[in-house]
Amino acid sequence: MDILPFFLTGIIIGSVYGLTTLGLSLIFGVLRVANVAHGSFIMIGAYIAYLAFISWALPPFGSALIALLVGLAAGYLVYIGVIKPLGKAELNILVALFALGALLAEVARLVWGPDFVGYRWSIGSVEVAGLQIEITKLIGAVLALVIAVALELLLRKTYFGRSIRAVVQDPVGAMVVGVDVQRVFSASAAVGIGVTTLGGVLLTLFIPVGINPYMGGPYTLIGFVIAVLGGLGSIMGAYLAGLLFGVFESVGFYVFSALGFAEPSQMALFLAFVLLLLVLLFKPTGLFRL
Repeated sequence: MDILPFFLTGIIIGSVYGLTTLGLSLIFGVLRVANVAHGSFIMIGAYIAYLAFISWALPPFGSALIALLVGLAAGYLVYIGVIKPLGKAELNILVALFALGALLAEVARLVWGPDFVGYRWSIGSVEVAGLQIEITKLIGAVLALVIAVALELLLRKTYFGRSIRAVVQDPVGAMVVGVDVQRVFSASAAVGIGVTTLGGVLLTLFIPVGINPYMGGPYTLIGFVIAVLGGLGSIMGAYLAGLLFGVFESVGFYVFSALGFAEPSQMALFLAFVLLLLVLLFKPTGLFRL
């Protein structure tokens, strides 16, 4: 029974992991671009939540809208200023996004300093299976699920979503029937990075002292692992893979701690990579990609 609290903890943090990966998966699915600056936009969302809380006492669910708007604008600018000018030069785009991520981290260091910062916002806790879970974390996990479902419905039930699917299947054919392909590309980049910064806000509920300019690196790595597990380009696949990764991380930490490993968190990450390799061997398109 001792493992159950770690399983529940993994589900909760995994929901937010899944949300932070949605944008990465969407951008790759539509633009065929690996956003290696992914973690830096998570960092920006985290700083927005931190600054809004200490400056205006605005809780993270209030600053989420600010982060979303900042992310939407940033995504549009990234497409217009980086992705579109480089065209189909995939390697050049990869290098440019890597440089952008490094630049954002350095600008954050100059503006906010290199120290770790954070905040703690609590509205109580509830007991689930003997585990005291903060209500804010539960709300964050549920909100992440709601956003994931809303984005999936947006892509399946709206004209915008049908336009995206048409562009993914056949850009030339979509253009012939009147779809503005460039607008779809720019909107997809905006939504992808907007959701990413929003995920950064919710992530701060789990890292009360972990916000810093260079926090994005590990989350970029985690994001790519989750995106590949779920199937690159699959929205709900990314979310479900985030849940799976969260469980593996949390339960793996428990197991490797019990076995006496000095760095159980690193061994849990190793376990996630083993899972990724097994998935790529037997289902190269990902667990949830049809």
